[in-house]
Order: sequence, then structure tokens, then C-alpha cells
Amino acid sequence: MKKILIADDHSIVRLGASVIIQGTYSDAEITHATTYKEIFDHLMQSQFDLLLLDINMPGGNNIKVIKEIIDLQNDLKILVFSSYDENIYALRYIEAGAAGYLNKNTAMDELGTAIQSIQERGKYMSPSIRDLYVQTLITNKSAAQAANPLHKLSNREMDVAKHLIDGHGILEVSSLLNLSSSTVSTYKSRIFEKLQVNNIPELIELFKLHAVE
Repeated sequence: MKKILIADDHSIVRLGASVIIQGTYSDAEITHATTYKEIFDHLMQSQFDLLLLDINMPGGNNIKVIKEIIDLQNDLKILVFSSYDENIYALRYIEAGAAGYLNKNTAMDELGTAIQSIQERGKYMSPSIRDLYVQTLITNKSAAQAANPLHKLSNREMDVAKHLIDGHGILEVSSLLNLSSSTVSTYKSRIFEKLQVNNIPELIELFKLHAVE
């Protein structure tokens, strides 16, 4: 891990991550980004070995950004570093092409372990995500959806639902995801129909209920 790009809009997180990384890789060259635009600017100018990515940053926050980043640098390893519940989002981002997913609430020393795992094996999964991954392999899709209705949602629907439970309105979600307001409204209707909820409070409760599934 010679060149590492830390992308997070919180300076304290970037500082803490830098300390952990330099403690593990003393010769690592670390670059910082605070928006998705800065990420792409850096990737256009230089090659990196690892991107430590906070998905909830200005200019992004959707699963398809993983493919967009990999399209720029095929060999780049992406470790998603997020406060979003890994039991809901981790496998989706890993399936999209990320090398791993680490929740920010995890002890910081786990970050060093995650980076070492990616360097040595190309992937990182926490014990709970490994268990969830195995469960998805041995359980058919319909049974998995019955156990956790959130699995019924497509990646795009999850993007929209994530913003809705964060308190964003239709117009805000439209701007954040670069979609028309009518498209966001359609996604919202599909989400409510698939999850059989009638309003945002019910949606929030459903996410809380199934966050550990």
C-alpha cells in the first residue's frame, strides 16, 4: 500500500485514519479528498493502491459511484468506510466492486486490519458480514427476502430510501442523486409498495427493525 487516497468530508476522520495507516505502513503516501469531485480529480491525475471512501459525501452517496471509480482505475482497491449499518449496505457495495466495507463505529485499529486484509487477500469482510454472505449463499433469494424485506429493494431504491430516512425531501433527493423529481417519486412509491409501509416514520422503523438481519 504505497499510495492511499482518504476521501471523507470530516477532518477528524481523515486525521485518525491517516494516523492508523501510517502506523501500519510508514512509507505510505496519503492524499486527502473531501468531495466526490476531488476524488475524481485525484484519480485522473495519479494512480492509487487504495481508496478509503466515505460514501456519504457531497456529490455522491450512491452505489453506482463504485463502478464509476473502478472504471477510472481498474486495479484500485476501495474500502468503504461509512457510518451506515454494514448489515444493510456492506454486501451491496462489495457486490458493486468494493474490496471491503468497514463501519465507522468499529474500533479504529480494525481499520489497519481491514487494509492489511485487502493487501494480502484482496478483500475484507467483518465476521458479521462473512456470516451474512454465507447465509445469502445457502439461502435462496425468495427466502432471504422473506427474512428481511429490505432485500426486495434494488440498489437504486436503496439509495433513495437511504436519503428518505435521513430526512431529505423529494427535491433534495432529486438533487443529490441527479434524478428528476418525478423519478424519485416513482422510486418512493415502489419502496413503499415493496416494503408495505405508508409513510417515512414507518420506513424508518422498518430499517431499524431489520438492520441486524
